Amino acid sequence: MNIYAKLTLLCLFLVVLSTSVLFYFTNRQFEKTLRAEILSTLQQRSEESIDGIGRFIYSRINDIRLASKHPYFIDSGVQSEEMISKLQELESLNDLYYSFSYFDNNRTRIADSKRLSIGKQHSGGGYWDKLEGRSDAVMDIATSESVGRVVMHYAAPVEDASNDKQGVIVGRILVDELYKIMGDFSLSNDSTRRLDVNLVDNTGTILYSNVKGSKALADKYPDFDLVKTVNSGNLDFHESTDKLYFISKQHGYLSYAGNDWTLILSITKDRAFSPLFEIRKQLVWVIIPVLLGSIILALIAANIFVRPIIQLSKAASEIGKGNLETKIEITSKDEIGTLGRELKHASEILIERLEEQKGLNQQLEDQKKEIEAQKAMTEESNKQVADSLTYAERIQKSMLPDIDTLKRVVQDAFVFYRPKDVVSGDFYWAERVRKGRSEYLIVVAADCTGHGVPGAIMSIMGSNQLTNIVYYQNYLEPEKILARLDKGIKLELYRDDPDARKRDGMEIGVCVINLDDLKMGFAGAGIPLYMIRNGELEIHKSPKYMIGGMDGTEKEVEEQLSTQEIQLKEGDRLYMSSDGYQDQFGGEDDKRFMAKNFRTLLIDNAKEPMNKVAQVVQERYDGWKGEASQTDDVLVLGIEI
Repeated sequence: MNIYAKLTLLCLFLVVLSTSVLFYFTNRQFEKTLRAEILSTLQQRSEESIDGIGRFIYSRINDIRLASKHPYFIDSGVQSEEMISKLQELESLNDLYYSFSYFDNNRTRIADSKRLSIGKQHSGGGYWDKLEGRSDAVMDIATSESVGRVVMHYAAPVEDASNDKQGVIVGRILVDELYKIMGDFSLSNDSTRRLDVNLVDNTGTILYSNVKGSKALADKYPDFDLVKTVNSGNLDFHESTDKLYFISKQHGYLSYAGNDWTLILSITKDRAFSPLFEIRKQLVWVIIPVLLGSIILALIAANIFVRPIIQLSKAASEIGKGNLETKIEITSKDEIGTLGRELKHASEILIERLEEQKGLNQQLEDQKKEIEAQKAMTEESNKQVADSLTYAERIQKSMLPDIDTLKRVVQDAFVFYRPKDVVSGDFYWAERVRKGRSEYLIVVAADCTGHGVPGAIMSIMGSNQLTNIVYYQNYLEPEKILARLDKGIKLELYRDDPDARKRDGMEIGVCVINLDDLKMGFAGAGIPLYMIRNGELEIHKSPKYMIGGMDGTEKEVEEQLSTQEIQLKEGDRLYMSSDGYQDQFGGEDDKRFMAKNFRTLLIDNAKEPMNKVAQVVQERYDGWKGEASQTDDVLVLGIEI
């Protein structure tokens, strides 16, 4: 085969090879990226949903537990109509519940908020079996005998001062409320790539499903054998011939151990990888014209270059045999002619440089191997750090309260939360608690020293300490909460190095709102409270202390902090912010935003809806920051009463 045919075939081969390799690796890389995106999305959605279910049930169990301790239900002399009125009042306080009932110890329904089945005896089973021999609240999902629909039952025994059981109070929530927790999932917000969501119990019975035709408590999950091997509290991924499954076991929340339920997110491979099929089509339509054009160019190039190349190859052959005086008769002034002249010149110094080049080549090869090894180590280290930060971010976000839950308690609320380095030293905390006959909303905004991983560790510690102080130590006075938090942080961080307390801690603001009469107590250390009332701004300052670094005992710390009592009115707006917003550099002169500009922003938007205020807070920050780097973690929390 002559050089002309070989050159033509070589060009065609290179074109076909390069396009094939390009198609193969592009397709493979996109599939790998798409698969990673799918797995990451499924894992995140599973964790968020199963945690949301745990939080939801934990809060409802607390609701029924608190209701069972109400003196009204303990008093055996209360008449049925009075009891019905009290149950109706309890139902009106929380729009989650469909109805409430009160039973005597013989399972006879004494009162019902919707006056259903009064005087009838319950057939038993379900939550009645769970209450047998227990004095705490329980829950189950079943078809209600009085409502006739699938509901979540929350039941608790009512006991008098001698711990004698007087009866049972039961609250019902339609199982459809689970939809508000889990929602309608899809990959990359693409409605054609919708995820199938199923919540099943330990027998495979469907408790909730967004799959058309599936009925709660009536159908079994068809692929239940896939999820039996998943241990409680774990996540597991399964892939069948035509489907992807992500399975997560319910692991409870705080003191609530869970019900051994399983959440299954699944999607067919056709739906999951539909973007890959579209990319393949596009690649094919790009490659076809490239191949056709390359064939034509290969034929032209072969014809133009074949003749001088033959002459040049003969000369090179002679030089290769050691005849360095070989005549090269190519006189063209193009690149091939230049190559001929340079080849002759190269032959003159070839022998001289040969030995020298061998040594240099060996050195370069050794250096290349060393550089490649160092590069691989660096890339692996960077990947481990990035993976760790991403996982830490998911953990931290899962601990932050759901702003939608807060909106159910107040008229409206928003949070602008932006970490500087993936994870944040700023955090916010909110819980609705009951003490005696009163119900309170506790809202906290905090700015820990540092940012990134150190700040995030401090924020997680602070959030956990607040949960312990409020829930398990029953503190409701703001200054007492801060004093106990200061003590807890010092105990955790400085037990071996008391002098370190001057370096680490957090600035924090705490609001405790009595939801019955709207009286609020505020105390803070370093974070002020901004209140907008009738378009006017009121500033409630807090002393410049660092919680976790204050001098003195818990009692002495409490005396240094003071609670400001405020009578709230409907329509009042409360704002707390870390200093990351006002300290951001930017603008035309690259200066700090400053606190006065932040206050002006709140006043200028005092009459705007809260969602508009949230939008302005974010847009103003982004506009001021521009292309500058973020100075610090940012947190702005707003509540409308």
